[in-house]
Amino acid sequence: MKRILITAATAALAVTMLAGCGSQPAPTEPFEPQRKEEVEGIFFTEGMIQWEKNSTVTLVQKEKDGEWIKEDTKVAEWKISPDCILDDTVWIIESDDASSLYSKLGSSFKNKKATVRMLFGKVGEIKDSTVGQKEDGTPRLEFNSNATCDLIFECEGNKLLFEGAKFNGGYVYEDGTAELKIDYGQGEGLLSVPSNIRKGDMDNFKNFLPSETDKIKQASDNYISLVPFDNLPTFKATSSNVKDGVWDDKITNTKHGENISPELSWEAVEGASQYVVIMIDAQWLHMDVFTTETSIAEGAIGRGEKGAQYVGPYPPSGTHTYSVFIFALKDDFEKANLYFDSGLNSLEKIFKGLDSDKNGNTGNVIAYARLDGNYTHKD
Repeated sequence: MKRILITAATAALAVTMLAGCGSQPAPTEPFEPQRKEEVEGIFFTEGMIQWEKNSTVTLVQKEKDGEWIKEDTKVAEWKISPDCILDDTVWIIESDDASSLYSKLGSSFKNKKATVRMLFGKVGEIKDSTVGQKEDGTPRLEFNSNATCDLIFECEGNKLLFEGAKFNGGYVYEDGTAELKIDYGQGEGLLSVPSNIRKGDMDNFKNFLPSETDKIKQASDNYISLVPFDNLPTFKATSSNVKDGVWDDKITNTKHGENISPELSWEAVEGASQYVVIMIDAQWLHMDVFTTETSIAEGAIGRGEKGAQYVGPYPPSGTHTYSVFIFALKDDFEKANLYFDSGLNSLEKIFKGLDSDKNGNTGNVIAYARLDGNYTHKD
């Protein structure tokens, strides 16, 4: 049976071949690739800068009834969306690398967590946007602005407030990220804006405003951020000679001042037998007072002897912070490491001398108060 099947199959093949000898199949006409154009619209509605883009897309079909494949895309129009409204808006940017947030931040901010809160005032519609590209060829939408914004920059517990910073425009990319040209008074830099930036409200901004201490730090050239006794209890001190974080002219030893000691008042500390009051500018000692009272009248201290001496601030340049520290002591101290009107002082050595009583026992400082005020050099 197998042989018959083979023969039959062979015969059938022969018949087929003979039948085909009399005619040729019609030649297949070559297929010319087909092209067509479509308009593609993209509306980016996330992020801070919303945009819309219309592109002409060329599609090609290389085989008959084959798939249409995108061959080329040309941007016909790319512009800021009319729905992009920044007026009176608050935005929040968070980063694990502060140095990547703003182009003018140095390497000391690298890998430090930071938060930026931005409050825009009147911005209006951004109309003059043009299509451009970055140095590496990355396409971007470039736009200009003539507006201002307020920024709060927070990094590792320190806050800086920049009011009325210039918002000069920027760049937005296809992935929704953006770079804003911001000048807060130190020259223009680029603020990086992620595509997933969060929108906030006025409370998010107001509740994050810097404290008076933050403002003093920001303005100061020499603020004492670290103290060797910050684990001790604190008490409150005030002065009528410091207003909004700035010392009165009259307490200064300048042509604008009278070189009179400031008024100081503080809370009584239970268990304290005396108080040591100092005013220090980084390492420069301007005042030392030993007293059993809880106040010092304005002008009460002159250029006397240790324990009752004062010379007013006289910064050589810039803005200096003049910090008053008041130490509440249980007993007499062992040593006063105080070098009046000199830059040889160490806050740590001053504290250690006061923290040891006359018998050499430590723990003599019960608590401390701190009062900061800035003063800026004037011509």
